[in-house]
Amino acid sequence: LKVGLAQEHFPAGLDPEIASTAQNAAQALQAAGAELVDVQLPVAGHPEYCIGAYYLIAMGEASANLSRYDGIKYGHRAADSTDLQELYLKTRSEGFGAEVKRRIMVGTYALSAGFYDAYYRKAQKIRRLIKNDFNEAFDEVDIIVGPTSPHTAFELGAKSDPVAMYLEDIYTIAVNLAGLPAISIPGGMVDGLPIGMHMVGNDFAEARVLNIAHQFQRQTDWHRNKPAAFTQEG
Repeated sequence: LKVGLAQEHFPAGLDPEIASTAQNAAQALQAAGAELVDVQLPVAGHPEYCIGAYYLIAMGEASANLSRYDGIKYGHRAADSTDLQELYLKTRSEGFGAEVKRRIMVGTYALSAGFYDAYYRKAQKIRRLIKNDFNEAFDEVDIIVGPTSPHTAFELGAKSDPVAMYLEDIYTIAVNLAGLPAISIPGGMVDGLPIGMHMVGNDFAEARVLNIAHQFQRQTDWHRNKPAAFTQEG
């Protein structure tokens, strides 16, 4: 089995403890007989491309798909409306939370006349390049592994800025754009907090991804560890 380590997922700015813990997790597969291979993801490994493309596409889809929730056929319906326009306004104001509204607004803007080509179409072109990156990588390896996030799990409420939350996805959103099967499993502890290890397979390789994750958990016991806060509560 050839296991790929994407060098772009271990940048110089990554916390050294996160990097070493993720690399040690990969070495557990090596100890079980796998071969570790360095791979390159020129587009898919760069967050400035992936985050922009992903959120433009995802928010465009949110805008289009959620337009049907108008209080007539689907979902919540506001009470005490005097006309159809007020029903739409109240229903969508009451039924959607802040993050959903944010995505609808950005998605509607990206899909609007005059901006579709400048934003949404370019994001789809980047999506194609990301998929090409993975296709080339899987010509060399059977699976790609790396840290799920550039940080450990954070305390409840520590990340209230939505943009900061978006940046936690920098290693995983390329997988969504490429439409590939992947799994995130416990991969170690840093300062008493867990980090995730994500494994990405080629098209239709779900069984392989699950089997490798199972073998990883047979070689390690990170999935049995609990963060200090939970341990103290008993």
